[in-house]
Amino acid sequence: MPHPHDPHHPDWDQALEADSEAIAPTHLLEHANAPATHAAPGRTSWRPVIEAMVFPIFFAVMFALCYVSAFHSPTPHHVGVVVAGPQSATSALVEQLAPNVGDKFDLATTTDTAAALERLQGREIAGVIELGTPMNVHIASAEGPMRVQAVEGLAQPLAAAQGQQANIIDHAPLAADDPTGSALFYLLVVCTIIGYLTITVLAQVAPAMELRVKLGVLAVMAVIGVMVSYFVSAIFVGFYEASFVENLGLLAVIFTYTFTVGLVSILANRVFGKAAIMIVMLLMIFLNFPSAGAAFPADFLPGFWSGLSHFWIGAGAMDAARSIVYFGSTGIGHGLLILGGWLLLTVILLVLTHLRKPTPTTSPAHASH
Repeated sequence: MPHPHDPHHPDWDQALEADSEAIAPTHLLEHANAPATHAAPGRTSWRPVIEAMVFPIFFAVMFALCYVSAFHSPTPHHVGVVVAGPQSATSALVEQLAPNVGDKFDLATTTDTAAALERLQGREIAGVIELGTPMNVHIASAEGPMRVQAVEGLAQPLAAAQGQQANIIDHAPLAADDPTGSALFYLLVVCTIIGYLTITVLAQVAPAMELRVKLGVLAVMAVIGVMVSYFVSAIFVGFYEASFVENLGLLAVIFTYTFTVGLVSILANRVFGKAAIMIVMLLMIFLNFPSAGAAFPADFLPGFWSGLSHFWIGAGAMDAARSIVYFGSTGIGHGLLILGGWLLLTVILLVLTHLRKPTPTTSPAHASH
């Protein structure tokens, strides 16, 4: 009896087709016999290259525009300072200083030093100058070196005029291993990248993934990414000299932030398609980091960037993280309100886009069954 693989066997053609499919599945080679649409070897099709170059040009322009405009000339704007002491002395001093400081400082007076210190620890003001011998200058280093330098720069000449040195008292010192206070900002930067890069990669490797599955992957990656970033940075800066509970609170804030960044990325992909990466970078890199109040305090930024810091997501996360780690969670409400607002708004918009997403029509083949 002839073998199926004998050329004279009646099933020869079917056997040959099956063998071919086993070696190179035709569903993977569906374009193998299609007419060539690409440039011949050695030649370049320049149109897609030129279109692709829009992204690096966009990056260069936006990076220079946003970061240079925000950071080129840090100047204090309405930095709050309270002068504490006898009413007659403090009022005379503020009247003397007011014409010189202009809008750089918002000066106030009080006879109640304890109340002024509560405002400092509540993150309402940048410093307290307590008149007396010695002249005590109360600061909070965790608010940033620039704020400290500004308050000290205001107080030092006053002390020198009285023939004494200012006595600096720090009510919120930075961790010894993080003297610049930049570690929290770097953690924020890394977790931002984790959030939007997770969704960017998923859009490339699994564009048809269901939303609920994508949210699950994002949640897992947010947990892993935050923990990895946190423990790797701890090798160098420790745990911010904060308690275990405070560190848990920090991780909760950063996880929520990372997950929200991912949600924004999902929303951008649904609305803007291929342009989503530029939209996400605009929101989460070019607008987010300069306005976060980390590299420079918000009241040292130009008007646009200072205004943005009052409601932008990175500023909210940084504000909440600082409050937890360095101020015993005092004043945390503002940062959590911003972060929660972004999360809620993004979820609502995602639900709306999901509900409006057209459902695939039933094909005639399926309708016949």
